[in-house]
Amino acid sequence: MNPVIEEIERTGATQLPNGARIPVHSGVNAEGGRVLRHSIQVAAPHLGCEVGLAYGVSSLYILDAMREFGGGRLIGMDPAQHDATWQGGGLHNIRRAGFEEQYSFREATSQFVLPELAAQGTRIQFAFIDGWHTFDHALVDFFYLDVMMDVGGVMVLDDVGSPGLQRLAHFIVTNRAYSFLDGVARPAPSGPRQTLKNAAKRLFGPLVRDNHTPSAASLRVEEPVNRCQLIALRKTDSDRRRFDHFEPF
Repeated sequence: MNPVIEEIERTGATQLPNGARIPVHSGVNAEGGRVLRHSIQVAAPHLGCEVGLAYGVSSLYILDAMREFGGGRLIGMDPAQHDATWQGGGLHNIRRAGFEEQYSFREATSQFVLPELAAQGTRIQFAFIDGWHTFDHALVDFFYLDVMMDVGGVMVLDDVGSPGLQRLAHFIVTNRAYSFLDGVARPAPSGPRQTLKNAAKRLFGPLVRDNHTPSAASLRVEEPVNRCQLIALRKTDSDRRRFDHFEPF
């Protein structure tokens, strides 16, 4: 493992370009790093895309795994890398880890960068979505990344415990040819209120159905999403849907 990753895991802190050390308050943990490494091992990408940079922790895991499993390259994008929060820390970590030659960066929003890449005919085998977390923004990210994604490639989504990302993941597994590969579990809700809610759902859920209710098959493939904080999905086929296809999710 790259020494910069080991340092961040050991100390929980990162270094800024000015030499200051600050706590890492955003980024995947070691278990997320394991899932990213597994995803790279499976996909063996020549080229990947990552939406969002922050302190570059996930980028380090991805680039380190790429170096180990075939030497692929990563395209990153984030319009706020040099704002008052991130202060260039992500790019600084990539440089000091020695990954500059494997990495190219666009300091712009993914909604502008990804259509350009797709229009250029870019093909990717790996993607990581960890940008703006509203459903519409993340859906646009997925749409263009999927256009570029080869069959057999891996799409990773972070923070699928948040409502927008959870619904996006539900859409992907029910309406698109993606299957669960790996994930980071999130703590299960507990307490008397949650126990009562679960019991009511089991009792009354099957009775309250309409044309917008997900099918039993959809609920089964959504279950891994509901248990995870970070999820890796493998693309199993190209898009063969009818023009009016829709599966409730």
